[in-house]
Amino acid sequence: MMEEEIRTRLNQCGLKATPQRMRVYAAMCRLGHASADALYHFLGGASSTMSLATVYNVLESLTEAGLLVQRPSFSNKMFFDVNTAPHGHIYRQDSQEITDFTDESLRQAVEARVREMLPEGLALDRVEVQVVCHAVHSPQAEQVES
Repeated sequence: MMEEEIRTRLNQCGLKATPQRMRVYAAMCRLGHASADALYHFLGGASSTMSLATVYNVLESLTEAGLLVQRPSFSNKMFFDVNTAPHGHIYRQDSQEITDFTDESLRQAVEARVREMLPEGLALDRVEVQVVCHAVHSPQAEQVES
C-alpha cells in the first residue's frame, strides 16, 4: 500500500496521519498479522526510534478506528489483523505462521450452532474459526531429501 493510500485511509477513519501511525499501519499491511512485540521487532526493536509503548498505543488507535482487528491465538498471544472482514485462520504451531481462509458456509454453520447453545443472557459478538496445525513429514518426502 502506498503512502498516500495509507494517509487517506487514516484520515477517512478520523485519525491524523502521524509518522508513527503511517509507519505502523504500513508495516501491518505488509505483515498481515502480527503481535505488538513482533511488529516492534519488525520495525527495528530497540534500535528503532519508536518505543514498544508507542507501538501498543498506535495499534490500539488503529483498532478503535476499525483499521485492524485484535484476535486471540492459541499461542496465548494477542495479534492484530489488517483483514477486518469475517474470515478464519490457519495457525501453524511449528512456524507460528497465520494464513487467512474464507469459508462463509462453515462460519455460518458454527455461528448457528453456537447461537443454539449460548446460555441465556449472553449475546454472540462474532464467530472466529481458527485451525491449529503442524507440518507432517511423509516417508516419500524424506526419501526425496536423502
